[in-house]
Amino acid sequence: MCCKILKENAGLSLLEVVAGTAVILTMSALAFPQIGRYWQLYELDSATQMLSSNLEVARYTAISRKYNAVAQFYVAASWYEIFEDKNGNGARDSGELSLGSYSLPRQVLFSGNSLLGPPANPSGAVADPITFGSDRVVFNPTGKVNSGLGTIYLQNSAGDASALSFNMASRLKIYRWNKSVQTWN
Repeated sequence: MCCKILKENAGLSLLEVVAGTAVILTMSALAFPQIGRYWQLYELDSATQMLSSNLEVARYTAISRKYNAVAQFYVAASWYEIFEDKNGNGARDSGELSLGSYSLPRQVLFSGNSLLGPPANPSGAVADPITFGSDRVVFNPTGKVNSGLGTIYLQNSAGDASALSFNMASRLKIYRWNKSVQTWN
């Protein structure tokens, strides 16, 4: 009698397996859009922090080597490079050290679409995602940005955005776009 009870309760019925699978699929369908949303925000934050770090490396390289350091942005291709500029011409020539080439994550672009700028005092629509001349930030040997004020705008496919902005003292500040109230935080 004991063995008979064990045989009857040894496994799941087809109905129990189907019901369990339906519950798991329903919960997954509810969770996956949120996971995708968090992934988009993560990619934007990651790109922002990476760019900020790379700009600081360029600044400290300019100071330590006593040459200009340039961050050149290629907006349409979503990448940038950083290099020493010993002769001050703004271009990487032979003999000038590359500090790296970096691509933005797949769903992050240099873009200011539907944003107001500049972040510290918005006065109009963002027309150019890199407001530095020739899409280039140049750090001189004292660590200052040669062209003064400027902002670099990053945006993901969901419309979330961040901005890296330099003030007159060449201090870098990172802003986050608040879509719900259309302002920078």
